[in-house]
Amino acid sequence: MNKFNRRRNGTGTVVFLGKGRYKPYASRLLIGKNEKGKPMYLDIDTFETDLDALVCLENWNKNPTPLKIDKTRYDRIVIFTCFPGTDTPYPLVPVESKKSTIHRKDKRHYSFKQVFEEMEKELFPTKEEIKKELEEHIKPENKYAYHNSRNMLTAYHNSEGLYDVIYRELRTSDFQNYMKESGKTSSAIKQMVQLYKNMDKYAFQEDIIDKCYAEHIKKTPTSSTSKRTPFTYEQIQYLWNIKPEDEKEELVKDILLLANYTGCRAEELCFIYTKNIHLKDDYFIGGLKTDNGINREIPIHPLAKPIFEKYYDPNNEFLFMKENGKRLFYADYNNYYNNKFIDKHEFIKGKTAHCGRHGLETELQRLNVKPQIINSILGHKNGDTGNDVYNHISIKEKIEAIKMVTFKVGKIYVLKTERKTS
Repeated sequence: MNKFNRRRNGTGTVVFLGKGRYKPYASRLLIGKNEKGKPMYLDIDTFETDLDALVCLENWNKNPTPLKIDKTRYDRIVIFTCFPGTDTPYPLVPVESKKSTIHRKDKRHYSFKQVFEEMEKELFPTKEEIKKELEEHIKPENKYAYHNSRNMLTAYHNSEGLYDVIYRELRTSDFQNYMKESGKTSSAIKQMVQLYKNMDKYAFQEDIIDKCYAEHIKKTPTSSTSKRTPFTYEQIQYLWNIKPEDEKEELVKDILLLANYTGCRAEELCFIYTKNIHLKDDYFIGGLKTDNGINREIPIHPLAKPIFEKYYDPNNEFLFMKENGKRLFYADYNNYYNNKFIDKHEFIKGKTAHCGRHGLETELQRLNVKPQIINSILGHKNGDTGNDVYNHISIKEKIEAIKMVTFKVGKIYVLKTERKTS
């Protein structure tokens, strides 16, 4: 336990309740004495750290809120403790049962750390929900998705300097200056902005703050939005030339190549069912995210076909499997990508699978392929095209379009959609 300066009489103390407790530190007040002259105490709340308990005492003394106490215990108090230098006793509320009515804490003096921990408890997915999202791609209702919660947790760790600040005292300039002085990367700043906005929203709903200041945060000089740019032709050729030293490096290489030749997101590639792959007919069924993208027919490029054949096993449920017999999750791929692969291959640093998806779209546009066909391959919604036209783009048309992609400077084609006659 940290050693704090002796507190002024009548302002409470922090006590250690013993080992083995989840929250072993209590913010304790001397509320009075009984008829025998023995002191009687009441704990405001318990905490994981002594510092949190101390902050609780400080906040309570600044803004004393009514404290519930069992009526039988209250009746035993003969001498009531008063606030230092006054004749005003502590605001004690005797009740038949402390659990009989809703007791709403006064959170107006919560620190940044307390607001985040409460939001995390209420809105972040549990381990079971994370597992279900990763395995079945079903996100928890009324909670943040795993990827978003993970980003916010990272942003929280990057905001250590705000932990002990009273949240309602933070203003837009405080968030702005903290990010500016943090020296964090553009992506880290972006995560921090999102965290602060979500914390503001939660704090406002819980009456911790009266106004949301984080929503007025402006972009800092280091937080310029990074625009996704396609792989260059040279970078795609570099991918083909990589000679992997292990299975993880090979896996990342293959997924990046498939992203360029299928237009799928990395998480979509990790979620391809083996039963949905039709190698003889040069297409597979895949896709996630949107109604237009789910279960769409996606052509297999001739150059990408050997990659599919390499991983294809009719006995496996998914195309990409791990040695333990479980599906390769996006988190696994992301881990392989970030840990060694991208640092080893400087020539393609900054490029992700989504850059490949964007690159295929750009290449198909360069080849003058009709927007309906491009959108059907990528799972985009056609803006001014009726769903009947969109849904009737044949797999033959998509295969014809994908075969034109070489990622080399060459002849420009014009591929029109086939007109269906009823």
